[in-house]
Amino acid sequence: MSRKQKLKFYDIKAKQAFETDQYETVEKQTARGPMIFAVAKSPYTGIKVYRLIGKKK
Repeated sequence: MSRKQKLKFYDIKAKQAFETDQYETVEKQTARGPMIFAVAKSPYTGIKVYRLIGKKK
């Protein structure tokens, strides 16, 4: 069973960083092509926060 690596996210609204392995990856179309993002729920405000993982290969 593969375990997700912990990633650091930043909640702009709360101005706080947090680390979690409770996230999902999504692909979004950007001006630079398809990119992969990690999406997590902030423990401070409950909003979704995004972190760029990289370009889709």
